[in-house]
Amino acid sequence: MLHDAASKMPRQVCHGIRGVHRLGLLLLVLPVFSWGQRSVHNANSQSMLHDAVAMTVWNRQITVSELCTAIASLPPPQANGFPENPALAAQWYGPLVALAEEAKREHLGDSLSAGEGSMVDEENGLANALIQKIANELHPTDAEIRQYYATHQYEFERTRARHITISYDTAFASKSHRTATQARTKAETISAELRNGADFAALAAKESDDPYTKDRGGNLGEVYHHQMDPAEETVLWSLAPGQTSAPFIDRFGYNIVRVEGRRVLPLIDARQMVVGDLKFTADKHRQHEIINAAHVTLKKVYMTSPLPCSQLTQRSTLKQEPRLH
Repeated sequence: MLHDAASKMPRQVCHGIRGVHRLGLLLLVLPVFSWGQRSVHNANSQSMLHDAVAMTVWNRQITVSELCTAIASLPPPQANGFPENPALAAQWYGPLVALAEEAKREHLGDSLSAGEGSMVDEENGLANALIQKIANELHPTDAEIRQYYATHQYEFERTRARHITISYDTAFASKSHRTATQARTKAETISAELRNGADFAALAAKESDDPYTKDRGGNLGEVYHHQMDPAEETVLWSLAPGQTSAPFIDRFGYNIVRVEGRRVLPLIDARQMVVGDLKFTADKHRQHEIINAAHVTLKKVYMTSPLPCSQLTQRSTLKQEPRLH
């Protein structure tokens, strides 16, 4: 019918209709072609972003995608924060890669199960294997052990002590219903009884709110430096053996401390700790040497800009092209 109608129209009109028809077809095709160009452009941009180098360690180039994948394996605070602070990400991942690459050079990865876990798991395994190897190769001499022991007596000091804790309602881990004022009053009453000759262990067993030492008469055993809560630490190490403190407050409540003895561990008892400390120090020094030699370098662009991790994890949903009939 359309053909018959067109055949009866003037030639100019007929050409006009065909022109409009071709124009309509052209308008239909162009948007599809344009959308296709944008899709290809976006895909190419994503690919370039994916393959761009973010940092180098030794001669290994770590792409943005690799770094973002490594970051994604971390707990949420780091996984969410590191992309915004690439320098922090490099401070974490760079040393790990440096140690892992050194482990590969020393053929330490042969015993690891290939293909199990993520790349970060593998790198952690390699780094740990290297650290263990370094520690196993360290053998401090007797002279080094004696020198360390002589110059680190502080580390081997031990104090035998007892304490009494009187808690109150807002103190840390408290189950008490008394107020802070009531707790202070009770602690002062106990302190007065101790000054009058009362037995410390007996009062601790009767009055202390510390569930861990109450049944032992407040006995803390032998404690070392920096083991106790800071407030109690300060008081405990300021007392001479045989002295009892006045009541003082820390986060657990009001406390009274009695020092019963103090000594320095003999070398025969401290030897394994000395060897461990020497190995730890030497091990850390060797690790720093390896990391420094690796020349961990973050690309300049990411020193001031975030990593595009979120863009790489977004899945593009491509629309189907319309079919032309």
